[in-house]
Amino acid sequence: MPEESQRLRVVIDSDTANEIDDQFAIAWALLSPDRLQIEAVHAAPFSHGRYFQALAEASKSRGHVASEFERIAVAMPAEKLEVLIDLTPPADGMERSYAEIGRVFEASGIEPGDRIRRGSTDFLSSIDVPLESEATESLIKLAHSANPRDPIYVATIGAPTNVASALLLDPSIAANLRVLFLAGFPSGAGLDDDSFNLVQDRLASNVLFESDVPLVYIPGYQVAETLQLSLPAAKEWLSDGGRLSQYLLQTYKNNPYNPQLEVPGRSWVIWDIIVIAWLLNEDWVPARNVPRARITSAHRWDRLPPSAGQMSEPYCVKRNEVFEDFFRKLSTRTD
Repeated sequence: MPEESQRLRVVIDSDTANEIDDQFAIAWALLSPDRLQIEAVHAAPFSHGRYFQALAEASKSRGHVASEFERIAVAMPAEKLEVLIDLTPPADGMERSYAEIGRVFEASGIEPGDRIRRGSTDFLSSIDVPLESEATESLIKLAHSANPRDPIYVATIGAPTNVASALLLDPSIAANLRVLFLAGFPSGAGLDDDSFNLVQDRLASNVLFESDVPLVYIPGYQVAETLQLSLPAAKEWLSDGGRLSQYLLQTYKNNPYNPQLEVPGRSWVIWDIIVIAWLLNEDWVPARNVPRARITSAHRWDRLPPSAGQMSEPYCVKRNEVFEDFFRKLSTRTD
């Protein structure tokens, strides 16, 4: 547990162009230089086609549909799925994320220097074949500049391909890292999991769970999903702000996954800010230690043997404190 006064060295690994929450998370991190020293922001691969392919295969292997996303995947004609896979390669997701990270820095008025790095252009095909990239080179180099008492905190808010590959390329860095991974259901919930971050690169996810790296696994469902933001609230707190506020408001309003955002009562989850919240103040994200687990090919949680050790797993988040700090810091940026 980091000391409250300690300034943390942080790497953010993000599929920034996939949705809208990564942008809020990166912006909040950049607005918190008194607590967070952002060493690098790495672009993670993502692919909607590969995601739906993974869901369809998992549903078939267990013999039933477990979620609405799986229902969509199973109902999708094979030809349409193949087209979607071709149209959304992981390399394209990574490049789009790389560009979007730059836009967050620009809107923040902060010069990134060489801190933005391209990640993997694919997902792992085997745990014996890591994928080298600018991101893995960057993370390994940073890890060797750290130590267990002053580690690199890795905010993993996309598929963990880059982080897992770095651990496979150089296992010695594990002791100098603290990895936070936002994904699906609580590991002990007994539910089939369709988390985008978790199952796109299931092999990479399991590398994290089965490695020696100190791990904070943050459930998206039932925990981070309480970080809801409505359109009226977004307008209230972002409309009169500076360039960064305007950028985030336009990002919120142009969310392709929430076409009915004007419907009264609707909101959107700003999932990824929970990872930044943990870094800023662990009291906002209470957690307990639980046995490590892995995700099977059927997308079911499977506890690892006691020899695998434990991981920290938050069970709730103090939503009001999180958003109060975020909007307070954002209000100071009027440029």
